[in-house]
Amino acid sequence: MRIRDQRGMTLIEVLVAFAILAGLVLTVMTLTGQNAQYAARTEDRLLAQIAADNLLVADLAARRSPPVGDTGAAAEVFGRNFSYRRSVYDAGERAVLIQYEILGDDNESVLARVSAVRGKS
Repeated sequence: MRIRDQRGMTLIEVLVAFAILAGLVLTVMTLTGQNAQYAARTEDRLLAQIAADNLLVADLAARRSPPVGDTGAAAEVFGRNFSYRRSVYDAGERAVLIQYEILGDDNESVLARVSAVRGKS
């Protein structure tokens, strides 16, 4: 058998195949990274919603309604600390509106928001 009779891939064909493979690997890695970021943001929003619900339920179950005005503090849910802002508005003669906003790490973006009306006491 002579060398001319042998068939195989040329160097150009191998380089093109590697370039295509590298492009596919890069695309998969990018999508995986984006998916991880989305999952982390979704987890933050879920935990923030749980924190907001818990804070609101505590106010609704308390003997006395909270005072009218804005307050802020921190709350912990499943080992994650969140800052929150509570706003209480006078909603008439016998009611107050309670609103909680759970803030992101920048203390400006709102991850979750809940509100309810409760009788004054």
